[in-house]
Amino acid sequence: VALAVIILPRILAEIRYPLEYDAIVVTESVDHDLDPYLVAAVIYSESRFRPNATSPVGARGLMQLMPATAAGIARRMGDSTYSLDKLYDPATNIKYGTFHLQGLMGRYDSNVEPALVAYNGGGGAGDRYLAGNRDAVPNESLNYVRKVLDAKAKYEELYPARLQGGQALDRFFQPAAQEPLVDVLL
Repeated sequence: VALAVIILPRILAEIRYPLEYDAIVVTESVDHDLDPYLVAAVIYSESRFRPNATSPVGARGLMQLMPATAAGIARRMGDSTYSLDKLYDPATNIKYGTFHLQGLMGRYDSNVEPALVAYNGGGGAGDRYLAGNRDAVPNESLNYVRKVLDAKAKYEELYPARLQGGQALDRFFQPAAQEPLVDVLL
């Protein structure tokens, strides 16, 4: 019973906050200078890690990219094989989504909140958020920031080894510093 009390909350948390495609998330996060926990939280908030998700307005895939946005990203990345169906491919969607998020982070000098507002509601909403004009930002975008940041905290708690590309385990298993040998038999 005691073991169930300890393990059950974690199991339920992992069910509530799933993690798929973690190797791709880590690789693309590193390639685009992003926090993998943030990327996982965006994916969770956008699609709950369902690669075939499609929104009512036409956003597609894990990171819910609009077709026109994705076509522009593909052009800038030199991907001449872009098609709408590729947005349902996890590797492509995460690559394009992290490229887009990196651009927004650059636009807002690595300020996560306006970048998330812009990811959800467009650059104009991000600009208004950054300027402090929160009344002119859609409530959906304001709620989105809170939702993503809450999810990010959960992913940091639940998946440190999987989202740090093994760095957490490497630090844990690092050998102790070697003591210099002292000649005691002088």
